[in-house]
Amino acid sequence: MGACLTPPDGPDASSQSSSLPLFFHPYTKGSQIVMDESHCIAHRAATFHDGIVFSSRPIGLYEKVTLKILKEETKWHGGLRVGFTWQDPSLLEPSELPPFACPNLVQQGKTRACVLPEEYGAEGTVVSFWVDSQGCVFCSVDEEAGPSVLLAGVSVSSPLWALVDVYGRAKAVQLLDPSSLSTNADVCSLLLPIPDEQTESTCQSFHRLPDRHPGDECAVCFGYKANTMMLPCSHANFCSCCSLKILKTSGRCPLCRQKVKKILPVSVSAKGESPEG
Repeated sequence: MGACLTPPDGPDASSQSSSLPLFFHPYTKGSQIVMDESHCIAHRAATFHDGIVFSSRPIGLYEKVTLKILKEETKWHGGLRVGFTWQDPSLLEPSELPPFACPNLVQQGKTRACVLPEEYGAEGTVVSFWVDSQGCVFCSVDEEAGPSVLLAGVSVSSPLWALVDVYGRAKAVQLLDPSSLSTNADVCSLLLPIPDEQTESTCQSFHRLPDRHPGDECAVCFGYKANTMMLPCSHANFCSCCSLKILKTSGRCPLCRQKVKKILPVSVSAKGESPEG
């Protein structure tokens, strides 16, 4: 009999299964996907689409999904798509999977995904992505210390499975064992505290909101905790969802109007602490 890949019911299902080995779902996959025996390597056999794969189990909040780009095919355009779905892949019929994660699978309403930046698609690149408690997805490359915001809108009230679309130039990817690279504690180490002194920028002449720290209410929606920092101005008054909206609309910090180049997650637990050198 085949292994049961359906998670336990209840809100704690993801946390209960996060200690289990992680590999690609062996049955629910795109028609062009060929896997190795470990189900950790997914190779697209032909064309540039029909390369959707899922994680074998639900992914916990802040749990990193780490991929290595094994091969790229330069005759195609477009790159790897990643995201999360709150639809159990075990309940999907493989023959009914759409050829593209974006926009086809996303339009079905229970998936959020987007293309990785083009510079992340070179052979040998190691990419990690994860989702926070507000449904925002972050990614980092080659364990660099500066994760970036990818997208928002993931439903965190249900179990989540990682989604990877081996699309376009991405020809083959390997799912790396998180325990051999990093743990959830490592994700927390990437959450940068706010510097004690403001960096040189237009913010020096701006009267900042008093006593704002990571964990205070977001200055935009007042509904979530402020947990992101805008760079280069270093303002940390916004939740991840509002920061992503700002980046995609005006592209400027609402407090100082400086152009935002990057958004970093900020550790709420680092309140009042100084970054270690």
